[in-house]
Amino acid sequence: MSNAAATVEAREAGYREALYAWRSPIGPDLVHRLDPTDRESVRTLMASRPDAIVCANDWTAARLMHSILQLGYAVPEDVRLVGIDDLEYASLLPVPLTTLRQPTREIGAAAFAAMLDRVTRPDTPVRDILLQTELVVRRSCGASPAAHRASRST
Repeated sequence: MSNAAATVEAREAGYREALYAWRSPIGPDLVHRLDPTDRESVRTLMASRPDAIVCANDWTAARLMHSILQLGYAVPEDVRLVGIDDLEYASLLPVPLTTLRQPTREIGAAAFAAMLDRVTRPDTPVRDILLQTELVVRRSCGASPAAHRASRST
């Protein structure tokens, strides 16, 4: 999708960097941009028999999950699915969604501190602020029930 947010672009770049770091093949067939509610696009994607799909956010993953299920596929049996954000409804989807939890409170605090720094020192160079995320393991990735419990206990 040509109007993707900058965070989607950054997440895609991070995905490619992770593939590179693990010496995994990086091909154009590993990244798809599509409307997750467009059943024909999803049907085409599923015809390629992906093992897993990592979505740029939970909203996309939730809509994609519904399309996948409506097409008669099973999550995680036919395809594993992961999102990013850990939105409140991620655990309430037909198949609870594995996701990366964003430290939203810390993001807000860091943004506020950066803004104050910029106000007091306007010549401060632009910088990236990186914060730690947390993997929340649920059924959509096909992990064992023990992994789900371990994820919830942290």
